Amino acid sequence: MLRPRLAALALLPLVSTACSDPECTDMADCASRGPDIVCVEERCVQASSPDAGTGDAGTGDSGVDSGTPDAGAEDAGSGDAGAPDAGGSDAGTLDGGGPPPEASLRITEINPDAPQDLIELVAVTGGTLTGISLQELTNADFAFTFPQGYTVETGAVLVLHLGGACTDAPGAPASCGQTQPFSASAWDFSMPGTLSYSGKAFELLSSKGVPVDGVPFVRASGEMPTSIVAAVQRLQANRVWDATPCIHDMTTGFAKDRYCRNIAVDWSSLNESSSIMRISGTTPLTTPGNQTQWSGPLPSRWGTY
Repeated sequence: MLRPRLAALALLPLVSTACSDPECTDMADCASRGPDIVCVEERCVQASSPDAGTGDAGTGDSGVDSGTPDAGAEDAGSGDAGAPDAGGSDAGTLDGGGPPPEASLRITEINPDAPQDLIELVAVTGGTLTGISLQELTNADFAFTFPQGYTVETGAVLVLHLGGACTDAPGAPASCGQTQPFSASAWDFSMPGTLSYSGKAFELLSSKGVPVDGVPFVRASGEMPTSIVAAVQRLQANRVWDATPCIHDMTTGFAKDRYCRNIAVDWSSLNESSSIMRISGTTPLTTPGNQTQWSGPLPSRWGTY
């Protein structure tokens, strides 16, 4: 009958005799000795509380460990599913938004002496035509800007009809039909204006107003517009035409020494069934252009290149 009592007494570090008076009973507890002192078999001993206290289940274990750093801003916030992953960079202008690229055009055929003045261009790279413009720099009543809604493929042919009556609908290059001078194989655009058959200089501009192509035309003899020299020099300054210095010397008495005839394209002897074309040499569509890229008068072939 002594074993249980001896086991209980072993909880105390110092026990003088087995006959000591009880320290606590059902009627007298150990509260006066401190908040962590409990009665065990009539002895007041320290309670075992460190294993289930603040260190195990408090702030250190379930607070910061499962709080902001694990599921907060760094793990599931802006960095993972915010603007950098699914915002402007991934689905914006560069990937799937924004306008298509702009077409790059070249002037390729012209006749200013036909019943309807015609100018042809070719797309060396495809894209949108919106805002691309062509203007004459001397004395013609002509300037044209492509409207919105037209996108062409590389190699597409475009024919401008001064004084024409039909423009193809966007996406339908054959909508003006194929009765001459319209073509089912080319894009047809009609606009007001005329060209006189003398000296002319054309410049093609991107939608941002950057010069991309140009060509001056003169006849072998006769008077040309007084502005032709300045127009040729403008094309040269804009780096779309041969940089060889223009000769304009009115004192020699020779027609060849006037109006930049040494570098401009000679379009003499055209008639209503012929055109002058940019088809000569191994790279006729390169820029800056020069007079060796252009043929003499040939039978017109509007709408094909």
